[in-house]
Amino acid sequence: MSTHLRLQARPNGPKRFWSKHLRGRDCSGFTLIELLVVIAIIGVLVGLLLPAVQQAREAARRSACTNNLKQLALAMLNHESAKGRLPENYGRSEADRQANVGPQYNTNNTGRSWLTNCLPFMEELTVYDALPAEGQPMTANIDAFAEPLRNVRCPSDGGARRGTRNGRANLGNHPTSGREWGITSYKAVAGGNWAWGDHTGVTQATNKHGSTNNGLDRGNGVINRNGDKFSGNVTTLVDILDGTSKTFAVGETVPEWCNHTSWFFFNHATATCGVPLNYRIEQGSAFLASAHGDWSRNYSFFSRHPGGGSFAFVDGSVAFIQDSIAIDVYRQLATISGGESVSP
Repeated sequence: MSTHLRLQARPNGPKRFWSKHLRGRDCSGFTLIELLVVIAIIGVLVGLLLPAVQQAREAARRSACTNNLKQLALAMLNHESAKGRLPENYGRSEADRQANVGPQYNTNNTGRSWLTNCLPFMEELTVYDALPAEGQPMTANIDAFAEPLRNVRCPSDGGARRGTRNGRANLGNHPTSGREWGITSYKAVAGGNWAWGDHTGVTQATNKHGSTNNGLDRGNGVINRNGDKFSGNVTTLVDILDGTSKTFAVGETVPEWCNHTSWFFFNHATATCGVPLNYRIEQGSAFLASAHGDWSRNYSFFSRHPGGGSFAFVDGSVAFIQDSIAIDVYRQLATISGGESVSP
C-alpha cells in the first residue's frame, strides 16, 4: 500500500511542478516596456545615421558635378587648341557674322551655343553630326535638339536627371509647347557686368568691348550671348589677362528654376555674375521658374548644392563658391581682363 502511494507521488507531485515551471520559461518574451525601449533605440540610431547617409550622397553628387565642370572646361581648352579660340555662342552663321549681316537677334534658329561647338571634344560626335549644318535652321533636324547629353546635368538637380524638359523659352519661331528639349545644368560665364533687373548699371570692369553694362552681348567674361551683329565676340587664351586659374569659365544653373536652359541654343547657354549667386532662391522653385517675364533673373547662376555652387576656371580647376562670397569678388572672378588680383 505504501509502495503504491510512493509511485503515485512521483509522477503527480514533483513531475507536474517541474513540467509547469518549464512551460512558463518556454513561453517567456519581451515585455511591452522592453519593446518600446528597443524601438526608441532603433529610432535614435536611424536619426543619427540618416543625416550622415544624406551628407555622403550629396558629397558623391557634388563630386560628380565637379567632374562634369572639369570636363567642360577641358573641352573648351581642346577647342582652343584645335581652332585657336575658345568656343563661342553665335546667333547667326559664320558667313553672316563676318559680313555683319542678318538680324540682330536670331529668329530662325540658325545660331548655336558654345556647348554645341564643344560636342566633338566631349565624346558627343554622334550628336554633333546629327545637328543641322552651320547656318541651317533647327527644322532641318529638329529631333536632334531633344537629345539628352551626358555630363551636362548636375546629379543634385533631380529635375534634370532625365535630360529633357518642355516649354523652354525664346526658341525663335519654333513652338515650345509640348515639345521636349535637351537641357543643361551648366552655363558659360558671360562676365560681371549687367544692365537689367535689380542690378542695373553694373560695369565692373572693361575689356575688349570697352566700358559697358551690356552683359548679354558685350559681357566682360569668357563667353557671352553674342546675339547681335558684332563679329568680334571671340575669346582666346591671350585675352585672359587676369589668369586662367583666376577666371571663371563655367558655372551651375538649375533647369527647373530657369526657362533658358537648353544646351544647344545660343540664348540659353550663358549667365552673368552681375547678379548674385543663388539670388532669391529662398522664394522657392515656383517663384524662380516664373521668371519668363523677369528674364534678367534667368541669366544668373543657381545650384542645389547647399551653401553655394561650383564653378570651373579656364585652366580646368573647379572650386565651390559660397553664397556668402562678396559680390565684388564674385564679379571680379568673372572678368577676363579686369586687372583684379583675386582668388576664390
